[in-house]
Amino acid sequence: MNRHASLTRTARNLAVAGALSAALLPVSAAPATAAACDAAAAARAPSSSNDVASRNAVICLINAQRTQRGLPALTTNQALTTAAQQHSAAAVQLKWWGPGKDSHRNPQTGSTPQSRIKAAGYCPNPRSWAVAEITYTGWGGSGTPNAAVNWWMNVSTWGHRQIILDPSMREIGAWAQPGSADRAGAGASQAGTYVVTFGRCQQ
Repeated sequence: MNRHASLTRTARNLAVAGALSAALLPVSAAPATAAACDAAAAARAPSSSNDVASRNAVICLINAQRTQRGLPALTTNQALTTAAQQHSAAAVQLKWWGPGKDSHRNPQTGSTPQSRIKAAGYCPNPRSWAVAEITYTGWGGSGTPNAAVNWWMNVSTWGHRQIILDPSMREIGAWAQPGSADRAGAGASQAGTYVVTFGRCQQ
């Protein structure tokens, strides 16, 4: 069983990647959060037969974290979803994620969250915009949407929680890919890889 998660943020065409320094206090997810979403889908790793349900569960769990704190729910955006889908598929195929690795830069193409999101057609000719990306891969008991969102919200100290709860973000794209993006999880059961992209666009 293993976990790997990372994040990056881009604002006004300026890439700011890496850890965000903040003192994070672990906060357990409220039981009501999972109850409002598809509990069965949230507790299963994605597969070819349930990847849509897994993706919807991730979005639902993230929006539940926001709304229970008085923040607006994020609206699904197709361009952000496309960027997340392409990156998660490449990650599982190439398996370059892992401790000390940059999960946001594709080693073959050199693509970054900003370049992928832009190429997918998000927010053309903006007056101002901001985007962010978070990633997660796990297997065994750690490949589920619940595990991914719990890691981002309650375990990671790298700023994932701040991105999920960023009040300026308005849109979301998420993908749940079967399989591990880390070679350590290659062939492991119940593996899942998650990429979630966030955006704000003013045109």
